Amino acid sequence: MPKGGDLHDHLSGAVYAETFLDLARRDAMCVDVPRSTIVPCAEGMMPVEKAFTDSNLYSQLLDAMSMRQFRPGAESGHDHFFATFGKFRNVARKHVGEMLTDVVSRFAEENVGYVETTFAPDLGGAGTIVAPLVSGDTIEDMFNSVMNNRDNLQKLDEVVAASRRTLDDAEATMHSSLRCGERFSRRGCESTVRYIYELYRGTPRNSFFADLLVGYRLASVDPRVVGVNPVMPEDGYISMTQFDEQMRMFAFFRAHFPRVHVTTHAGELWLGLVPPEGLRYHIRDSVLIAGAERIGHGVDIAFERDSKELMKLMADRGIAVEICLTSNDVILGVRGKDHPLRLYMEHGVPVALATDDPGVSRDDMTNQYVRAAQEQGLTYEELKRIARNSIEFSFVEGESLWMDHDYDHMVQPCGRQESSVCSSFLAKNTKARLQLHLEQQFRDFEKKYGDALP
Repeated sequence: MPKGGDLHDHLSGAVYAETFLDLARRDAMCVDVPRSTIVPCAEGMMPVEKAFTDSNLYSQLLDAMSMRQFRPGAESGHDHFFATFGKFRNVARKHVGEMLTDVVSRFAEENVGYVETTFAPDLGGAGTIVAPLVSGDTIEDMFNSVMNNRDNLQKLDEVVAASRRTLDDAEATMHSSLRCGERFSRRGCESTVRYIYELYRGTPRNSFFADLLVGYRLASVDPRVVGVNPVMPEDGYISMTQFDEQMRMFAFFRAHFPRVHVTTHAGELWLGLVPPEGLRYHIRDSVLIAGAERIGHGVDIAFERDSKELMKLMADRGIAVEICLTSNDVILGVRGKDHPLRLYMEHGVPVALATDDPGVSRDDMTNQYVRAAQEQGLTYEELKRIARNSIEFSFVEGESLWMDHDYDHMVQPCGRQESSVCSSFLAKNTKARLQLHLEQQFRDFEKKYGDALP
């Protein structure tokens, strides 16, 4: 089935542990065996190579670096999930291009042709912007301390330039690995990839602000970076206690960079993980204060204050929710009738299925559609609408093919697709081109499998 795009996946979390072990072996890295972590080699460390001849060690590493064979006990699914990223971080930082190739080609095999992947291409460079930021300064004072100081602004722009080179190099690696332009190219060459810059909400105030500076500046000068998104566990101490100010920071930056899109992890919480009052406002404030145009996860919507009013607002504004069924299951234990997917749909809130971290979760996009059908009872027509939503509510550049999110009415230039006016419109609008391609995919799919569709 054509699935449009994935609007919510984390680049390193989308890569399977087997790939990281292969890359670590290529780099002659080592394993800290007690911590099941890939590390640079030092005296006493075991080479990763050993895991390829020791099946027990190999299995141990796969389990530690993902949710493979996980059974909750002393460690929760939530804690195990978030701990995995530190296990492969040392190798992931060195192989952005290989990760991008792996993710895009795997999605292409599933008929996912558009990807918004989340990561920070500055690779930690935002840390160099922290020094000029004085603790206790207002948001505006911190902003001015960089933007109105020639030396500090130069440091910022150097980080932005390095980030753009990271993307250039990663895409060059991907195109080469997929043999794009050659006769026997691999799937993925026709895919469209955009990037969401990740902000680390669980770090101290000044560090988070530095991330905002880099992310917004980068997105304002590089069209491949289409938005920003705060990541890290939403229930963490800093994430919870700094949430209000972080929302005000988003509002401040939105005034200075109005064209930069915002999607936020919000409501990735459940009763018991935080006190009840912690469930009542994260989605609301992300929409009303931060100006989020999409919400990632949104699992605790039913606990939000005036949730029906909030969902009506989201429906009216076209604020979509990135639904991650497997992720919500393995991290929060929320599945089946407890999941709010149906609740959102009943209130007219647009939704799109997403994978979040399919490498860590040992999952893929196809299974999100299977789960939506089997566990949530979605029909083919509802799944088709969700696939369309994944392009309609994406941040890819250009105007939509559809009038007011109505998939029965194309915009005027393309009422007749063969017209030269429509061709000119499509040439100028990437989003519309992706949507028209998806419609052709649906026609082909339904022609071939129509008799089997419910």
